[in-house]
Amino acid sequence: MEQQIEQLLTCPVCLDRYKRPKILPCQHTFCQDPCLQQLADPVRRKVKCPECRAMHNIPPKGISGFPNNITILKFLDLPAEAMSSSGSESCQVCRRITAVSKCFHCPKRLCDTCKKVHSSQLKVDIGHQINQIWRELPKLTEAANLVEKTATHIKQSGEMVKMDIKSSIDQNIRKLREREQILLNEVDLFLQSELRLLRVKQENLEVEMASIASHCDSAESKISQASPSAVTDVTDAELLSFHKQSKEYLVQLQNTAIDTAVDDCKTVKFTLQNSQTLHSNIATLGQLSSSAFVINANTVNPNSVAVSSNPPPRNPRLSLSNEAFRGLPVVEMFRTSSQLRVSPSVSSVSPQQASPQPANSVATPAHSNSSPRVSHISTVGRSEQNRARPGNSSLEFTSYEVPLDGLVSDFSHVQRRSPTSAFYRTKGMILTKFGSKGSDLGHFTWPRGVAVSPENYIIVADSSNHRVQVFTPNGQLVRVFGSYGTGEGEFDCLAGVTVNSQGWIVTADRYNHRVQIFDSNGRFIRQFGQEGSRDGQLSYPWGVATDRMGFIYVCDKDNHRVQVFRLDGAFVRKFGRLGNGNGQFENPHYIAVARDNKVIVSDSSNHRIQVFDKYGRFLLKFGHEGCGNGQFKYPRGVAVDQEGHIIVGDSGNNRLQVFRQDGSFLCSFGTWGSGDGEVKGLEGVALMSRGNVVVSDRENHRIQVF
Repeated sequence: MEQQIEQLLTCPVCLDRYKRPKILPCQHTFCQDPCLQQLADPVRRKVKCPECRAMHNIPPKGISGFPNNITILKFLDLPAEAMSSSGSESCQVCRRITAVSKCFHCPKRLCDTCKKVHSSQLKVDIGHQINQIWRELPKLTEAANLVEKTATHIKQSGEMVKMDIKSSIDQNIRKLREREQILLNEVDLFLQSELRLLRVKQENLEVEMASIASHCDSAESKISQASPSAVTDVTDAELLSFHKQSKEYLVQLQNTAIDTAVDDCKTVKFTLQNSQTLHSNIATLGQLSSSAFVINANTVNPNSVAVSSNPPPRNPRLSLSNEAFRGLPVVEMFRTSSQLRVSPSVSSVSPQQASPQPANSVATPAHSNSSPRVSHISTVGRSEQNRARPGNSSLEFTSYEVPLDGLVSDFSHVQRRSPTSAFYRTKGMILTKFGSKGSDLGHFTWPRGVAVSPENYIIVADSSNHRVQVFTPNGQLVRVFGSYGTGEGEFDCLAGVTVNSQGWIVTADRYNHRVQIFDSNGRFIRQFGQEGSRDGQLSYPWGVATDRMGFIYVCDKDNHRVQVFRLDGAFVRKFGRLGNGNGQFENPHYIAVARDNKVIVSDSSNHRIQVFDKYGRFLLKFGHEGCGNGQFKYPRGVAVDQEGHIIVGDSGNNRLQVFRQDGSFLCSFGTWGSGDGEVKGLEGVALMSRGNVVVSDRENHRIQVF
């Protein structure tokens, strides 16, 4: 009986005697505090009965608002002696009738012996639990390490994003500065033209004033003599002549309006098109987004974070596929050593899977199964969407095969012949064109220097995409290398490019103030130069050229000189300084070396071409500012054929001019525009084996071949 009463007075939640028992509407009773308080939902103001799972609304006064269980309270008020029939009862374990007491661990009433045994068992259970805790505790340590490594990864990715943001903003600022300089140059050209016209008009007016004043002085001196007899010294013919001239001058002055002297003059005005759109684009430039990632807790490496919820593949390569490479074979990228190299793996392309052509390129005929193929056409570097991150030594893209039937001639049978004067007079018809504005493969953003390899491949310095692209003579993309940066094989707005007798590609890395050399496959070999004005130092180098001995000639533009280096980068000599005299330069841009080692330099801001021997001694110059035959406005690219004819890219006049060895004018072709055979601000010029002229059509973002 006593045991049943004790169970009646025990709360089913805390397993202890009731403290302020409250009865729920479902007639179940629990302690007010802490049992019902812990079960209450203060937001929804509901409490769930732990016995029957019924939901009850909490009264306005809270848990204390539930009614007290009066019956339980009365039992709790009874003394302990009244609830026990005698001083002894049976132990609930051994069933012996003896003095018992309640166990502190469980609700059973036990004798002293059973209580000791029960306590010993409790100690054993506690020991087992402690052992299990120690076995499970390393999980917390692993979790803490995982959190730390995750934080390290997030910090690293944040720093990379910061560098990307700064790089993108700096690139846009440079483009704005370039556009600013172009506009300022155009204003300067406009001012020079208009002010020259006004000076001529002013000189004409001053001459007219002097003539009229001289006539007036002469006439007055003749007719205002003091003695009347002296007047007779003036003959009638002279008086008639004075009268006639005076009348003509008077009529001329009366018919002259002051404002007509400048009525045909022009004014210049700057208009910022779509300024609101530009400001809006700047305000919303860039977007940050986060993506989920999975880190293996067993082998966590901050540099090996999978960008998907799927487990990483066994192959350590990371497959890339985006819009920039749509239609191209799948490209694989992975880290290598600091030297760029071609992957040995080659995947075949069926004849129906012809490689995509760049925009505006000439269509190629269909290929047969027996078409010859060129293997290991590599794509080393990145597209704008896959820029190499700082810290990556290099990127390597899997090679693939492309059918070349109908694309490239058999170059072993190419017969090199020297163009004649008549050959150039027939120029002006476009043979092919390729490229358009963009950062995808085969597209350009402000292409500058061009060169032709011994295999007749066309090499383009894709300046604002910070890369070099190589094409077949028909405009099919062969390979791409380079990316934005300051490391080996990276560029910052490269300008000039040339190919030496070994087939090595030499580039002028303009904003990095250095020259970089690559092999014919785009693998980095060496670099030399740094910013400065001392021997061997460069300031915004532009054009580059090589001679038969392997010497490298560099237009050191902002130092207004030409420097000569050995192939290993050692300084040899320099010539030229700022000025407009013979052998002096103002912003020399491009350079070429003839077969007889004559050095031809486009002295751009002096609007002329200068010719030197290989030691830098001045030989001759030709051209001056203007738009007539043999005149220039900011000449840029220069090339020389095997007979010594000099081809000049007359950038400001949007045409190509051809000259004989002595500088005499031969012919010109090209005009302003964006149609076939038209150019806008042309840059580099190069010659192919059969005398075809390759032109970098800068502001049309394309290459044209004449």
